[in-house]
Amino acid sequence: MSFECSTRIGLILLIFLPLFIPILTLVYLFPVTENRCIELHSPDGIHSCILRAMDPQEATTWFNALHSAIGKSTQKALLDANRALVSIIGELKHIGWLSRRSGGEPVSNARFGCARWVGNPVLCSGAAASTIRLLNGRSSSESSDELDKWQSIFVAVTDRELRLYESAPWSVEAWSRPFESCPLVATRLAGAGNTSTVGSNSSTHSSVFCIRCGTTRGVVSHWLRSETNRDMAAWARVLVQGCHNAIICQREFSFRCLFQGRPCQLIVHLDRGFTLLDSGLGPASKALWTFPFDKLKGSADDGNKLLYLDFSGTEDGAELELDMECCPKPVVFVLHNCLSAKVHSLA
Repeated sequence: MSFECSTRIGLILLIFLPLFIPILTLVYLFPVTENRCIELHSPDGIHSCILRAMDPQEATTWFNALHSAIGKSTQKALLDANRALVSIIGELKHIGWLSRRSGGEPVSNARFGCARWVGNPVLCSGAAASTIRLLNGRSSSESSDELDKWQSIFVAVTDRELRLYESAPWSVEAWSRPFESCPLVATRLAGAGNTSTVGSNSSTHSSVFCIRCGTTRGVVSHWLRSETNRDMAAWARVLVQGCHNAIICQREFSFRCLFQGRPCQLIVHLDRGFTLLDSGLGPASKALWTFPFDKLKGSADDGNKLLYLDFSGTEDGAELELDMECCPKPVVFVLHNCLSAKVHSLA
C-alpha cells in the first residue's frame, strides 16, 4: 500500500511513499496557520512528503483517508511482529506513532507538596541524566518556543512494558533496544487535556495525555500527543487495561526496605494486601505485621526514600515508616495500580 503524488514542472515527477507505519500529521515540522497541509514522513525520518490542500476541509478528507489506510497497515505490522517477538519482549498489544513534548516536566513530592523539574529523564532503562530546572519549568536560556516543541516517537505497549523508540524498529535487535522503557505495573495514565494544559502556545491539537512512571529516580512524566481523539482514547484504554492486566498477572511484588533499623522485605499482594517480613538471618522469614488493603487509610512519601503507610484506627495499627533505601515511587505506583485493578474488577 502506497501513496502517490505527482507534480508538473516541465515533466511529471512521481513520488511513492509506502503507507507502512509512516508518520502522518497535519502539523509537524512545518507548522502553518491555514491547517491545510498534510505531512507524511517515512518511519526512519529520512523521507518526507508535504502536501497542501485547497482548503482545510479537503486536507481533513485526505488526512482521514490516509489515517484509515495507515491504521490497517499498522495492525498487519502488529501481527507480523508478534510472530517473531512474543518470546523475546512479550506480546505486543498496541503500536504506533505519538508526539512527545520536549522540555522538563514536574516531579511532585506527595508528602510535602514541593516540586522539582527534570529534563530528558530516564525510566527504568535508558541513558539520559536528569537536569534540574527552575521552579517555573524553564531555565534561564529557554524560550516558550523551545517548550512548545514536539518530537515524534514510536511507542509500543507489550503485556509487561511501555517501550519508546526513536524510530520504528525493523529487526529483532531494534525491538530489543528501546531508548526508554518502564514496567506497566509502575506506570499510570495521569490524565488528558488540550495543549494549553502543558504550556503550549498552539491550540491546533487537543489530543494530549500524560503518562507517569514511578522509578527509583523519581516520577518521570511524558506528555504525549495523538493526531485524533479516537487515537488518544485507544491509547488510554490500552494503557489502563495493560497496567491492570500486568498487576493481575504478577499479583505479588517484593521490595527491600528498612523498618525500625532492621532489614526487611515489604510484600504487596493483590489479594492479601501488605506483609512485612524480617530479612534477618534464619531459615524462615518472620512476618512482623500484615494488613489487608481495606485497612489502609492513606499513604505518602518524602520523594527521597521514606514511605508512610497509615493503618491507624485498626487493631495494632499505626502510621508505619519504611526506609525503602531509594526513591519509593515504584512502590507507590504499584500500590495505586493494585487498588485501581481491584476497583475495576468490582465494576
